[in-house]
Amino acid sequence: MTRYYFNKPIYSLLLVMAILTSCNGQVKPIVQNENTPTGIDKIPFPKGKNKEVRIVAGIEDTDGNLWFGSIGEGLFKYDGKSFVQFGIEQGLNSNAIYSILQDKAGIVWVGTNNGLSRFEGNKFVSIPIVLSNNNQAYFNNSNNISTPTENTVWCMMQDKNGTIWFGTDDGVYCYDGKAFSRFLDNQTVINKDSLNLKGIFSILEAKNGNIWFAECAGEGVTSFDGKTLSTIIPYKEIRRTDRIIEDKQNNLWFATAFKGVGKYDGKTYTQNIFKDQDLNGSYNILEDTNGNIWFDTQDGLGFYDGKTLNILTEKGGTTIKDFIPVLLDKSGNLWFSSKGMKLYKYDGRTFTNYSE
Repeated sequence: MTRYYFNKPIYSLLLVMAILTSCNGQVKPIVQNENTPTGIDKIPFPKGKNKEVRIVAGIEDTDGNLWFGSIGEGLFKYDGKSFVQFGIEQGLNSNAIYSILQDKAGIVWVGTNNGLSRFEGNKFVSIPIVLSNNNQAYFNNSNNISTPTENTVWCMMQDKNGTIWFGTDDGVYCYDGKAFSRFLDNQTVINKDSLNLKGIFSILEAKNGNIWFAECAGEGVTSFDGKTLSTIIPYKEIRRTDRIIEDKQNNLWFATAFKGVGKYDGKTYTQNIFKDQDLNGSYNILEDTNGNIWFDTQDGLGFYDGKTLNILTEKGGTTIKDFIPVLLDKSGNLWFSSKGMKLYKYDGRTFTNYSE
């Protein structure tokens, strides 16, 4: 497959944009001693010991606000003018965030390495995953209510029926708006491969209604058709899978950690479709409004237009090599993150820096 690398003019423009945007305005300090934070012009440098932390999750809510979750620096809400930062002081369970979801009722949920938080008004509250008394394995007190399962919530998805699915280290949980249940405790599910569904990094409801699960604990990629849960891609073929998406042609794409980018057309899984010689994988993958598939590579940010794989590289003049795609907003802009809490927006022509 042919690869084309971008020429220097676009990266010269990127360099100019990065310099200009990094010099515009003075960053306002975040008020740390109040529960309600103030707005800031740009996302600040990491304040913690790890200076290479980055943004890994993003959504756009129904009001047009963008939410960005980082591993270590909390959550940022962007209204188009300024950022507001939320952390433990504002009710989050942790400042290490892996997933964000706005449900059909407009509620924003945040998955951290210490369970779930939910936005209520101007702060977050902890939402423990507590199983009711029909889950006998979790009985541990006289009230027949289990203690919260405080583990990492890697991903969240709300299906067409309104059920919210949570992929965690401990298993897959469902929330019907009233109570939590563990998916595999459902006795009607035919679990023919005796799957555990632990360490679930991505959950997708495909257009045909099937629920797909990607995990890191040895079970590969599995699918639930409403009755039967079964393995579709064995772990040895795909290994750790961080993200699943479905494109406009109903193909499934997989960002894997060690087996390159994979593609499933409904019948056949193609491993390492772009023939990466080092078998370096990707953290995230998304499709833009034109049908281009974007993902991160070891060589730089890549996108596939259906015919050609294009790589944005430092050699070509870009200032950023380790871009990860985070979000496609409703205006068609792409948002990318990099180490050190760097955040950039790409409008199809230029990159704009939104970080210090």
